[in-house]
Amino acid sequence: MMKGIFYALVLAALPLVALAQQCQVNDSNLNLNYDQTLDYQNAHIKTDFFMLVFSNSSIFCRGRQNQPKFKFQCDSGHQFGWVVHGLWGESKAAYLSGNIHQHPRFCQGDLPKLALSTIKPYLCMSPGTALLQGEWEKHGACDFPNAKSYFAQEQALYQQFKLPPASLNASQAIQWMKRNNPQLKNKWLSRQGSEFGICFDKRFELISCPKK
Repeated sequence: MMKGIFYALVLAALPLVALAQQCQVNDSNLNLNYDQTLDYQNAHIKTDFFMLVFSNSSIFCRGRQNQPKFKFQCDSGHQFGWVVHGLWGESKAAYLSGNIHQHPRFCQGDLPKLALSTIKPYLCMSPGTALLQGEWEKHGACDFPNAKSYFAQEQALYQQFKLPPASLNASQAIQWMKRNNPQLKNKWLSRQGSEFGICFDKRFELISCPKK
């Protein structure tokens, strides 16, 4: 009885985001064909700041049911809400101009497919093997020595925050984040279509995103 009470108290003390990370990863639900191909490369554009970008899984999954490559995210019985799209190294000039093709990208070129064991620990945060592989190749490899260090930093930032209900749109989600995460109260968050982003300096300290 005492052990049950203890575990109940521990669960009650966990932040919402930690509870949200608990999901069952069954290999039969995973897309194993997750290698990426290079689209365009900006190897010499420097990173000025980082942005942790969140997307709404329920919106993403509209019209993507019954597609094997999205089975884990959209058809495995999980109710994913706001999930991490990626941790992006951003060029301030490109961000302010809105030129999405002038950020650092594919800095190390077309990289080998990661081992599934490297990806699996982060699928509750970013529920797609191709998503994680792509984020590493396109963004992480520009600023991190290896995929494990990239994903670990991404997860450490993600775990700082309570996340909003999936029913909110991006603008509403930003206001919810500021109300429910005191460290964001006076920070400017980015909204890009149906996604929102939280910005960090190159030491991964919270900053306001540049105002366009």
